[in-house]
Amino acid sequence: MSATMACIAGEEIHRQYTEGRFAGRPQPPRDTPFGKSGRMFLVDLDGREVYLLPRYGAGLGKTAHRAVNHRANLYALKDLGVQCVLAWGPCGAVTHNVAVGDLVILDDLIDRTYLRDKTFFENSPLGFLRQFPVFCPTLRGVLEQVLGEMKLVHHPAGAAAVMEGPRLETPAEVRMLATIGAELVTHTFVPEVFLAKELQMCYAGLCYVVNYAETGSRHRPFAAGDLFGGLTQRSDRQRLKAVTGSMTQIVRHVAEALEARRDACECTRSMAGNIAEYDLSDDWREWFAYGRREAGSD
Repeated sequence: MSATMACIAGEEIHRQYTEGRFAGRPQPPRDTPFGKSGRMFLVDLDGREVYLLPRYGAGLGKTAHRAVNHRANLYALKDLGVQCVLAWGPCGAVTHNVAVGDLVILDDLIDRTYLRDKTFFENSPLGFLRQFPVFCPTLRGVLEQVLGEMKLVHHPAGAAAVMEGPRLETPAEVRMLATIGAELVTHTFVPEVFLAKELQMCYAGLCYVVNYAETGSRHRPFAAGDLFGGLTQRSDRQRLKAVTGSMTQIVRHVAEALEARRDACECTRSMAGNIAEYDLSDDWREWFAYGRREAGSD
């Protein structure tokens, strides 16, 4: 049975692997037209194979998001037969209606990055795609169902501002983000979500709140399950440990729920307009050669 789902995450994958939370077979980097992909794990979660792909290394070996070869990673997953990607990443709360340890299913984002390769098709019109909906509605619905059944504190929607990093944001920058509609701030999910759309893959982003962004607020939000809603530093750590420890279980339940669905997702047609207009091949791998050929003919 080939894996059709992948989870892209960060250091949590390395940590859970070394702790023995899952049995995975390390996979070497794959060659792609955009360079080598990152290493990944092929894991068996109760009979369902899933790829886990760490964005960057662990400890001082970690690289900045802008240095990650996102295009090679997404190309490699598509080439392996992956259809759905669940992306996982930390975020800070801009608006204080979410608490440390909460999960947020993203439904929109504001891209504030400027150093990352955001399309496979820099030299052709194929990257001219509508970004609505930004994240796959089908995968978001499955994710909300799973989180509810697991009784994890979560929010079904949220808009994140994706900053370049690696530094964190100033208080003034966070206040600016709040005025333009951001509820969360993160360095993750861009350009993955845009690249997945160009490859007609389902993609959902799941944030876990690690802190309150630098807004200067002295008030913490109500946290479900805490006495009187008050959060202590100790409960922050406990909530974070619990939610990050649940990652592989979330992935397992989402894979199980997706397997039970038979309806086709509109994400598989995100390139339909380009395919019709430019008479593209049914083999998606040939789309990249088209872009290079068109650029060379000018």
